Amino acid sequence: ELSYALGKQGGTRKKLERSSGAVVQYVGHTALFSGTRSERRRAREYMRWLFEQLEGPVWVDGWEDRDDCTVVEIPSDCIGYITGARRATLGLMEAEWGVLMFFMSKAEDKGRGRGVAEKLIILGPQRGRRGAELKVMSGVETKNPGIFTRNVRDKVSDLKGFDTDRMLFKDDELSYALGKEGTTRKKLEHAAGAILQYVGHVAFIAGTLKERKRCKEYITWLLNQRRGSVTIRELSSRDDATEMHVPENCKGWVTGNRGSELAPLDQEK
Repeated sequence: ELSYALGKQGGTRKKLERSSGAVVQYVGHTALFSGTRSERRRAREYMRWLFEQLEGPVWVDGWEDRDDCTVVEIPSDCIGYITGARRATLGLMEAEWGVLMFFMSKAEDKGRGRGVAEKLIILGPQRGRRGAELKVMSGVETKNPGIFTRNVRDKVSDLKGFDTDRMLFKDDELSYALGKEGTTRKKLEHAAGAILQYVGHVAFIAGTLKERKRCKEYITWLLNQRRGSVTIRELSSRDDATEMHVPENCKGWVTGNRGSELAPLDQEK
């Protein structure tokens, strides 16, 4: 049990810790949980469900009423793609977003046959859950187009707190806003501070109102660059931009061939 709860290089212990919000540490064969009452309770529950997976199917009773979980329906033909070999793909998402993920099913559901969607539960803080959920949706949409985007339209929320907006892309806009190996998407995400994920031709933008607004502005400016120079109005009043004067004879040296000198700066944190 200890080696399973610890995981390779302590990965499972860290996963339990980040997803529950509690401090989780093993002293000998004793697990210690430190944090608020709700954090400690979550950590114990997550560990119990982790061990139950060794015995068979796990089902979280009352998951609909919990505020620490998100459930996504995964089509049967996409389960292997989302899980990965020896759950490598799920493991990467858990590490990236600080969540715990596993497929839920009841013992009586065993042997229902193929073609039935399964429930993937994501446990952890709201932002991490939404990031992992959108990543899963993106993967499923790649494998099975239209599952999450059929009849979806643009959406703008005026909620100041955490919410999700949507932007629909055209074919040429998607490839440009994605970039080589997704570098442009990651650049936009880091700069805006929002979660940005592309599900088919739909950009899902999650975060606070300020983060979502920034992200949409950055995407708009990026796409406008394809048609010419971009002017940002009232730049001096923004708290997310710094303006620099670059002499005309230095512009080529600063940008490099096709922006090659600026690209590494975009990726630095």
